[in-house]
Amino acid sequence: MIARPWTDDLPKCRNTCVASYFSPLDGNPSSNDDYFCFYCHTEDNSCLYGVFEPHNGLDAARFIMQRMAAEILFAPPSSSNTDEEIREKLRNAFVSVENAYIENYDGMIAERTSLQYRLQILKGHTQSTQMSDNILFRLKEIDQHLSGGATVVIALVHNNKLYVANVGETRALLCRTDDNSVLRVVQLTVDHSLNNEDELLRLSQLGLDVNKLRNAQYLGNQTGTRCLGNYLVKGLYKAFPTISAASSEPVVAAPEIHGPIALDESCRFLVLVSAGVYKRIQEVRGNSEQTNKQLSQIIVENFRKQSEFKRVSQSVLEEIEEEFLSYCLKNSLTPKPNTHVTLLIRNFNFLPPIPQNDAINTVQKQNASVRFNPIVQSKSNTFLNEMDSEPYSPGSNDFDKNDSNIDTNRSIESSSDIYPIRPYDKDRRIKGYVDFSCYYENVEKARKNGTLPSFIK
Repeated sequence: MIARPWTDDLPKCRNTCVASYFSPLDGNPSSNDDYFCFYCHTEDNSCLYGVFEPHNGLDAARFIMQRMAAEILFAPPSSSNTDEEIREKLRNAFVSVENAYIENYDGMIAERTSLQYRLQILKGHTQSTQMSDNILFRLKEIDQHLSGGATVVIALVHNNKLYVANVGETRALLCRTDDNSVLRVVQLTVDHSLNNEDELLRLSQLGLDVNKLRNAQYLGNQTGTRCLGNYLVKGLYKAFPTISAASSEPVVAAPEIHGPIALDESCRFLVLVSAGVYKRIQEVRGNSEQTNKQLSQIIVENFRKQSEFKRVSQSVLEEIEEEFLSYCLKNSLTPKPNTHVTLLIRNFNFLPPIPQNDAINTVQKQNASVRFNPIVQSKSNTFLNEMDSEPYSPGSNDFDKNDSNIDTNRSIESSSDIYPIRPYDKDRRIKGYVDFSCYYENVEKARKNGTLPSFIK
């Protein structure tokens, strides 16, 4: 039996629900554990959240998770820290965890080098087949350990500000309402994959053929371009033909840092999600650009359906898994076994928040309602079309800077009579969504040309 990680004993954030497990083929997970995530509340009223998606085994991911928590929590940010100091602290935590991972496997790396040297010597001896086989078997075991790693997303709430750091394709999404009380989802993280043009540019500058990488969709033994751990595609990357030409390590551990993002009353909930979850949605529904929106819609619907907040993450994963398995069955596909899925939801004020020091551990929703609000699309070229699922622009706290933008999609909206966004103002004007500028321009042209009909003044 695997020992529980010490992170399980951290004080839990009561406004968080989480589900984390390996998805079996039958769609019925036998256990739900938090081994690859944490969600803790500190004494200074800060909160730290992390989701870790294991790669090639579990040991490295457990080590990375526990070491990351230690790096951040054993010397936590203080109220006197500047925003840049907190960003630097998160960046240094990733560097320290990566260095600790390499130190942890130093002995194994040295053994691998020694065994490879012995194997070269034995190649000239015909009587050493058994010894060579033993060495090859041990090398395979070592490579399995050294290929272990994890993609990571960390979220820190400190002084009512949100900071996010990530490597890999694990995502952080922030759902917040705009000026029209429409719930919008914004991806705060960057996907470090071969679909990211910035990452392809970085790899091309190392001397790699990005067209070949696009076709292969692999960097050595993984699909992502950044991760913690996996020494095989870092220190030993020369062993992989597709990346051996790189002038330096192509897979790196440097995180993307975002924030601070002010957490005001418009912020409804935060989502940390492993790639195994949203890629299931992509495969079933086919539109990768709408995946974040679709996931948020499922979450909002489960907020409405579930009487207990702590059950929301689990019910969302079950719904996604059921839809995915039905899709595979219908299309005669075999799903990849034991895909790791984690979904962490941090409620800010979509539901009434629970005081962290309150004795009550659960919250019951009262008369919660959600509606999907169709927004009328303008035909005028003077308006910009806007998706309600947007990338985050670092350094900005405004998610919708152009007030004239029109949402052309069906958006999620939390009912204002349950969760009021602002005081009622009977004289408040509703922003127009039909543009008559073309009509007035044509009237003026007709008036100048003397062709204006008499019934138009």
